[in-house]
Amino acid sequence: MISLVATADLLRAVGRAREVSMTAYTLGRGPVFDALASACRRGARVRLRVEDRPFGDPLGGVQRANRSAVAVLARAGADARMVDATDADGPPVHMKAAIVDGVAYLDDRNWTQAGDTIVRDDSPRDVRALRSAIAGAAPHPEPSFWTRKADAVAGEAALLRGATSARSVDLESEAFGTAGKAYAALKALAAGGVRCRLLVAARDLKPQALHGLQLLARAGVGVRVGRSAEKMAVVDGRRAWVGSANATSSYFHGDQLDWGLRTSRAPIARALERRFEAAWATGKPLATVSDRIVRSKDVQSGGATLQ
Repeated sequence: MISLVATADLLRAVGRAREVSMTAYTLGRGPVFDALASACRRGARVRLRVEDRPFGDPLGGVQRANRSAVAVLARAGADARMVDATDADGPPVHMKAAIVDGVAYLDDRNWTQAGDTIVRDDSPRDVRALRSAIAGAAPHPEPSFWTRKADAVAGEAALLRGATSARSVDLESEAFGTAGKAYAALKALAAGGVRCRLLVAARDLKPQALHGLQLLARAGVGVRVGRSAEKMAVVDGRRAWVGSANATSSYFHGDQLDWGLRTSRAPIARALERRFEAAWATGKPLATVSDRIVRSKDVQSGGATLQ
């Protein structure tokens, strides 16, 4: 059984938990960090894995924040450490997920305070797959739940490819690339007359990605640029994919820890659609921001850290 919950629900679960295992791309100080520290102090078993080499972190600020969080939690008694794929610690970590007393909590951002979309999943099969991934074991792809980047984005693309008879398809991703499976799927859907909308985050747009978005817009896809870092795809408000994986290529980091989940539960799909609509309403049409994006220092220097 899956449901959408708020950060406050996760905090309450951690507050009474006996055991917590969590992964994050980056974990800064805040309510989730404080809840983990409190759990350690009262004797709960806490395990944390965060990425040691965050992408787009030229000054090392995110890495230092991660190392500080790991050090503090380790002193409090947690099994906390950085994961560095170059040192054979395991695949890169981009997954934002937790298992709290046998229940999975799946975040599509980084346990922020900005109203994250968190999926509560108590399916034993999904929890086993997530536990295996956090432990560094080989992935066990499920029919609708995945724990590695390549599988997660393939699941998203499969949803899109199956939407040829849909009225509308909405996709949101912090980063978006022409080499990703979603690009070709969206272009084909638009060519087939399906109304498609794509929302991407401005802070990660690079010139090559911008060119791909312009091509999609010419193909008939509505494209807007916003501030959101959520990652979802919704078909007719009835079927949906949500995850931590960006709609980019999985060629180089297909084994990266990332989660993706596909569902046909209408209440979940409708809730995700409402979140998309809210973000879409505050986004800017691509044509109005293209020149500024190309000129921006962030784009030229590689953008901000992916969430």
